[in-house]
Amino acid sequence: WSSDVCSSDLDDSGAMTADEEMQFRNMVSRLHKIFTYARAQNVRVMVDAEQSYFQPAIHRLTIEMMRTYNTDKAIVFNTYQCYLKKAHKTITLDLEQAKRQNFYFGAKLVRGAYMEQERARAGLLGYKDPINEDFPATSAMYHKVLDECLTRIHGLKMSGEDPQRIGIMVASHNEDTEIGRASCRERV
Repeated sequence: WSSDVCSSDLDDSGAMTADEEMQFRNMVSRLHKIFTYARAQNVRVMVDAEQSYFQPAIHRLTIEMMRTYNTDKAIVFNTYQCYLKKAHKTITLDLEQAKRQNFYFGAKLVRGAYMEQERARAGLLGYKDPINEDFPATSAMYHKVLDECLTRIHGLKMSGEDPQRIGIMVASHNEDTEIGRASCRERV
């Protein structure tokens, strides 16, 4: 490669073009404005999730924003889609990162909204389906993820640490989750 080749001249290198880089920087700047304002107003911000093929970038940015803004309490919340087979592994790794790097952790737990679209794309492109087999498997994952959070909150409480180092929003309208949420209050 010649040193006079600009990254914006490359079409298929995988690198961002100059315009994409500018858009990315503008987006990050807007995120900082939102989270700075949220912290000043003492409100939480739930960062929504998208399809699994977009989610790694959203996830990474959200964790970075947690590291920056969740220093005294959970302001930034990441959304965990429990229809994904890897939901428990993902939240467990993120909880461990928050503990290691000493920031407050925020999680919004949802079942998910893109099941059919995700399955169709996996079939079309020939990769392993990232979605749990069915609704009962998704509900089991949802409860496993919720239990992971509640167990850790309880552990913080029992060890005399701040149990609010882990904040969760249980986002569901399913009866089994509502019943489970009521029993969760008793556990914590």
